[in-house]
Amino acid sequence: MGLEINIAEKNLNILKSKGLKVATTLTKASEFYPAEAYHQDYYFNNGKVPYYHAYTKRF
Repeated sequence: MGLEINIAEKNLNILKSKGLKVATTLTKASEFYPAEAYHQDYYFNNGKVPYYHAYTKRF
């Protein structure tokens, strides 16, 4: 898990160095609850492509 935190901190610092106001805070993950079975592979099972699946260059 340490590597993910380092990557997240690095990305937040990049945004801050560009003068952006970052409201995101990093915290340790709490207990994880998997979603119900009908939520798994939703788009594959429904034959739809979500409208927000588009590449946006951030860095």
